[in-house]
Amino acid sequence: MTTHSKLIQWIRHHKMLAVLVATLLVIGACKAAELLTPAKEIALVIGEPWKDMQARSTAEIGPVYEGRHWYRQPKQLSYMRFADHQYGFITPPAKFFTVGFDDKGNIDGVRMSPQVEPLPLQEALDIVLDLQNQWRKSGWDLDEPEEFPAYDNTPVWHEALKKCAALSTHWNAGKLYQLMVVITCYEDNRYPDNKGYLVTISMGKYRE
Repeated sequence: MTTHSKLIQWIRHHKMLAVLVATLLVIGACKAAELLTPAKEIALVIGEPWKDMQARSTAEIGPVYEGRHWYRQPKQLSYMRFADHQYGFITPPAKFFTVGFDDKGNIDGVRMSPQVEPLPLQEALDIVLDLQNQWRKSGWDLDEPEEFPAYDNTPVWHEALKKCAALSTHWNAGKLYQLMVVITCYEDNRYPDNKGYLVTISMGKYRE
């Protein structure tokens, strides 16, 4: 290979590296901007028309599909304010957040993980403990407390979480709404010694 050819190859190689670095910097800047931007609000009530949620919320969320059951996700990082006048509560911002609707265009459920990334054990547990306090204060009742007790900040719960063996708990708002919350392990093969935890909430109308 001539000196000229080597020079051209060297320039091309470094141009590719420069493009890669620039791309990574842009991605990193976008993620940082997203985290620094205040989260928007999805304010909803289970069973209400979809358009009422849209009018009340600051986050953008798409329209319903006519005549079918489906779901939508907010277009920005958002938290949920459950807007029932008695049973209301507020979650942290959620990266995973879906709102479901029925074939009549009414909200029929929510599935979300109220966090932006896998969390250390104590941080994930703190989210659930805060939500449980909100539920108790607004009148939600724990369903089957002996079999599915509420989460608590105790060695027993810490050990169950470390073993990825924590059970879900179930809460009822009279006979109007019900929800399930669970903390599960998130294991990334790239980082085997750095276990994270995910909080998942599923919420819908009350069912016997």
